[in-house]
Amino acid sequence: MSILLVQSCSNSKNRQIEPVEPLELYSGYFFKIIKKAIRDGEFQDDIDLCVLSAKYGLVNSEDKISYYDQRMDADRAAEIRADITAELHEKVTNQGYDYVVFNLGSEYRSAIGDFSDLSASVQFIDGEGIGYKGHILKKVIRGDYSKLENEVKNATVQRN
Repeated sequence: MSILLVQSCSNSKNRQIEPVEPLELYSGYFFKIIKKAIRDGEFQDDIDLCVLSAKYGLVNSEDKISYYDQRMDADRAAEIRADITAELHEKVTNQGYDYVVFNLGSEYRSAIGDFSDLSASVQFIDGEGIGYKGHILKKVIRGDYSKLENEVKNATVQRN
């Protein structure tokens, strides 16, 4: 099973002078969960991580990016939606992922388009509160894929 995890960026960042990989830059709650799993050797090899950044768009985990201060809002989401959707379609098609798992807040969700035509199962980590979403993220990245079938909702993005 191969999984593409798309994690939204975080407001909390480490101030860096030189460009760094996303996991060095972002320091928010979900990134702490991801980094701990990596440190513990429990981040699953069949999961590829990319970050949806308000400034840079879709960022692969190996890409180098600079510190910035930009929040996702409706205008920015609309501005990058077509590019993000096309990039994700290409990435999923080329890599042959079984699942695409999104862990995004509402503004970031509006930056992605329709994925109903993908061969991969598109999933969103949903739930009440950051703690619950963190719990599901922790399970998934550590290999408990039952959450993909049971608790993570299979959905397409709805436009207002």
